[in-house]
Amino acid sequence: GEVEIQYPYLVRLPKYLGQAIREQRKQKGWTQHQLANWTDTSVKFVSNVECGKATAQIDKVFDLVKALDLKLYISDKSL
Repeated sequence: GEVEIQYPYLVRLPKYLGQAIREQRKQKGWTQHQLANWTDTSVKFVSNVECGKATAQIDKVFDLVKALDLKLYISDKSL
């Protein structure tokens, strides 16, 4: 089943970022179609990101993150 994400959330793989994007979208009551329209992407792209499919379109992934009012942080893994 669905796992509720606790923040801060460690993203080590594309699938973890996809899970965060999916959960936030659902919490906002948005469909993949709405998110795709608002970020000028496609439903297929949103679906692929949410499923953790690796993509080179990092700029579009950041568009999804921004549209969902999420923030990405990066830190030294020793911290």
